[in-house]
Amino acid sequence: MDQPKLPYVVFSRVDSPSLWVRFSIPGQGQKRVCLKTSNEEEAKRNAEYEYRRALWSAEQGTLPGKTSFDKVARQYLESAQLEAGRNPSKLSKVTADRGVLDRYMVPFFGRSPITAISVPKLHSYMEWRRSYWTSGPGTKEAHIAYERKGRRVIRPAQHIEATLSTLRREAVTMRSVFKHAVRLGYLKASDIPKIDLVAEERNKRPSFTDAEIAKLMEVAEQRLADVLVPQGRGKQSPSTWKGADGKDVVSSVSRVGYERMVLYCFIGIALETGMRPTELFNLDWGHIVGFKEERAKPISKQRIRILAYGKGKKPQQLVPNIEAFASFINLWEAFKTVHGREPRDDEPVFMNASGERAQSYKKSLNALLEAAKLKTDVFGQVRSAYSFRHTYATRQLRKGTDVYTLAINMRTSVRMIEMYYSDVVPEDLARQLEGSFD
Repeated sequence: MDQPKLPYVVFSRVDSPSLWVRFSIPGQGQKRVCLKTSNEEEAKRNAEYEYRRALWSAEQGTLPGKTSFDKVARQYLESAQLEAGRNPSKLSKVTADRGVLDRYMVPFFGRSPITAISVPKLHSYMEWRRSYWTSGPGTKEAHIAYERKGRRVIRPAQHIEATLSTLRREAVTMRSVFKHAVRLGYLKASDIPKIDLVAEERNKRPSFTDAEIAKLMEVAEQRLADVLVPQGRGKQSPSTWKGADGKDVVSSVSRVGYERMVLYCFIGIALETGMRPTELFNLDWGHIVGFKEERAKPISKQRIRILAYGKGKKPQQLVPNIEAFASFINLWEAFKTVHGREPRDDEPVFMNASGERAQSYKKSLNALLEAAKLKTDVFGQVRSAYSFRHTYATRQLRKGTDVYTLAINMRTSVRMIEMYYSDVVPEDLARQLEGSFD
């Protein structure tokens, strides 16, 4: 009686002392596996085991070399979401990664096996991604919908090319997916494809001259006086608005007056610390080391340190210019005036009139820059809250601060300082280069 035909074949190879097995699995192609023995009986048992294991792995989607990119991407997001549940600080990265994967990477790579994504394929993706909004699928999209704090938000789509910094940021998401594939055994670490993103031309970052800063602060003070100084005679009625808790906020200062005071102090602190906007908005009163103790000292003796939180890193201490202290005092007093008490250590330094942590001053800062006619620099580059950080760096270098000390205090690299501020000439060298009439 004929024996039933087996779904696999045991065979020998001239280049191997061991026996091998080959079989095909629907949708997965043919597999060849070394049985690591020359004994026929043992090889038959091993062949049966390898075949059954391959069938089970294929059903689970874990058969090495055949798992698709979209499947690994979903598994990565599930794992990252669980990790974020244990560490909420990682939730924003999960949200950003999900947006990048769902909109760009999964539609492009789709069912391609994770092992089939080569360097040429990655370069093709980068070119497709770069022009996604200008000549690709994004040209047909007028709006982008996303979720923020549990609410669905819609904003207009910007039909511009992806910048190098955007591509680099999204490349981190792609590497996270490949690393997850390695952890699951779909891929060898040595097989992760590498892509080099060529640096684009660096433009000098827009900052302010000392004269422009003086003009900006003068206009800011005038706009502040316009809403703080009573315009008529007689007792002024208190201002009232709704707080974040739904209760009325009653203050002798108007809501606009409070917000302009906070913006004024925001600019002062940004100029005297060089902090990133994100770091400023993350700042709590408890992060101002020594503030309460130093307030009682004479102005010439007041010294503080700041713990900066930003870019997903651990807090890093920085040394602010001594002029920053006055802005923190003004913010402290403004809080007391509006809320009738001193701020707690866990409350934000930059708080909106409703009592919530401020997220952006883009609208009010743009209005101030427009009023001062300083929205762009002499090269036409648009200024933003980041321009105060660049101004701080420029001032420090002109003062003679060495790039190593400055890089540490600004929480950046020497390379970045040299890349963007290499044309800044310290004042003592400027005088030497200028010469004199003597």
